[in-house]
Amino acid sequence: MKNFFKFTNLTKEKILILLIASLVFIPWPGKASSFRPDYIISDYELTNFQSMSQEEIQNFLESSGGGIKNYQTQDIDGREKTASEIIYRVTQEYQINPQVILTLLQKEKGLITKTNPSLDDYNWATGFACYDHRGPVKSFRGFAIQVDRAAWRLKYFLEHPWEFTYRSGQVYRISWQRVVPQNSATAALYNYTPHIAGNRLFWILWHNWFPPEQGQIEEGSLVRTNNENGVWLIQNNKKRPFHSATIFLLNHKFEEVKIVDPKILEKYEIGSPVNFPNYSLVQNKEEIFLLIDGQKRPISEKMFRAIGFNPEEIIQVEEKDLLSYQEGARISSPYPNGALLQDKENKGVYYVKDIIKRPIVDLSILENNFPYNNIIKVDSEELERYQTGEHLKFRDGSLLKTSESPAVYVISQGQYRPILSEKTFEALGYQWESIIEVSPEILNIHSAGEMIKI
Repeated sequence: MKNFFKFTNLTKEKILILLIASLVFIPWPGKASSFRPDYIISDYELTNFQSMSQEEIQNFLESSGGGIKNYQTQDIDGREKTASEIIYRVTQEYQINPQVILTLLQKEKGLITKTNPSLDDYNWATGFACYDHRGPVKSFRGFAIQVDRAAWRLKYFLEHPWEFTYRSGQVYRISWQRVVPQNSATAALYNYTPHIAGNRLFWILWHNWFPPEQGQIEEGSLVRTNNENGVWLIQNNKKRPFHSATIFLLNHKFEEVKIVDPKILEKYEIGSPVNFPNYSLVQNKEEIFLLIDGQKRPISEKMFRAIGFNPEEIIQVEEKDLLSYQEGARISSPYPNGALLQDKENKGVYYVKDIIKRPIVDLSILENNFPYNNIIKVDSEELERYQTGEHLKFRDGSLLKTSESPAVYVISQGQYRPILSEKTFEALGYQWESIIEVSPEILNIHSAGEMIKI
């Protein structure tokens, strides 16, 4: 196993320094012993459509004791089928894990364990197009349609994340809590159920029903074998190596590593190496770098202090620790990851990133794109140092409307795409209360896109 580190090469002093430095970083997201709103299930778990055969789905329904085990109805192709046949058909068609659909059926209507489900329980089985503040959309009534559309919409999100409200890596306020979805699967579940309570229930059911099978390793585990020095992180059903002790010690402890059977571990495909968290400040000999999106960008002490880093946050590294990073441009601005700056004199607000300032021309854009960001007030002379870029647009997934048209527009990759059908709007899971009314002038800072149809 080439390039794997050996813990014995580290002195006690270096280990202590690295452990102190690690306190400023967020641990790698993985399965935890308690519910974390930022990470519900992995992307692999959401899309593992081969996790169960149709026979295994039927056996699961029978062992759970609910009335659904004997349920039969017409599928969308007009053929009479059992519930397990319908579940299996949609999960193979949309490549969504059958276990996800089973969990959804229990979370929404308790169908897996309820001994005498009502007709309404079956008709609104997955809660698709059912809303908290209004009645369900009748055109989506029926067990087969419910299961089909639930799997379809989860798949649609994975393929078109920019058209939805919640996306991975962005900050949101959900159920009065700050939530940053850490992966696409978590974002998809929030787009399906836009509150924490429902997703907590999903997580509880998932962990109770589908723990790792014998011969599988739990997602997010740190593992090694007795005959190797290397440590692996199990992530999205792959084993990701740590090629550096420095990187390992930033977020993990030796006692977290489990010893596993080599025959089990060798079943996992090798994934990309685990690297430093984004925006790590590292020093190799005399050079200091800020690590951003796979690049190592040189930075001076004056500049990293201006950004807000302290010298104590510098991680001492070796050349081999940075081999996977490309050389990037020297950081010449205190805002390499973006910030909101306001002119003290004319009160104009700009989004500044690196050496570019982008004007924010409407309060609705500011409130929608940056609900949690602080605004830094600066002199006009400070802003004059930056080049002016194009006006900042609404972030992808924003829902806009003008008084001149009944259409609702979804911002998608800088374009506004009209939705003319209420059925389409609700099938995609959009919330009416999320629509922002803007002037035609603000809408038109985006370019026109094609109409969204389903």
